[in-house]
Amino acid sequence: MKIIKWILIVLAVLIVLGTAYLGYLGMFSTLPVTEKEMGPYTMVYEHFTGPYQDTGKIFYKVNQALIADGITPTRGIGIYYDDPKVTAPASLRSDCGSIVEEKDLPKLVKLKKYTVRIISRQYSIVAEFPAKSALSYMIGPMKGYPALMKYASEKKTRWSKGSMPMELYDMPAKKIYYIMGIEKGK
Repeated sequence: MKIIKWILIVLAVLIVLGTAYLGYLGMFSTLPVTEKEMGPYTMVYEHFTGPYQDTGKIFYKVNQALIADGITPTRGIGIYYDDPKVTAPASLRSDCGSIVEEKDLPKLVKLKKYTVRIISRQYSIVAEFPAKSALSYMIGPMKGYPALMKYASEKKTRWSKGSMPMELYDMPAKKIYYIMGIEKGK
């Protein structure tokens, strides 16, 4: 009987610690959503088709290639084209990469070997989530996109034509931004 008691105590402690850790990561918090101008960004990326949870290797590959060429990105960015609730995981499309800062643009132009996209400045709704560990990148979308959808529904905002959901990973600020372009004043 003593062993069962100890197993239950250990189990209870693990549940409490796990719940506290998820709370620390932001699992139970309400995300702030704001309207603001975002961009412009110079994005170096690779296109990826497959489950969104497998995009990490693409982000890493692009980031490491840039570092090898003397460009040090501090922000990653992903554009996600399909809703994983209605699209099969193997068919999900995304562009995964890094933002190249203005100071590194001359190096980038000389290299001429990357796929580059300029993301224009756009009025957006933005949900902010803390990046505290690798789990933040899994928990964040579960919090960020519902927060954007709720805000858009309550404010009756309209998405900008051609705007796709983006995630901006700001390493120095330790934040993940979930971004959707909207029509200003709508």
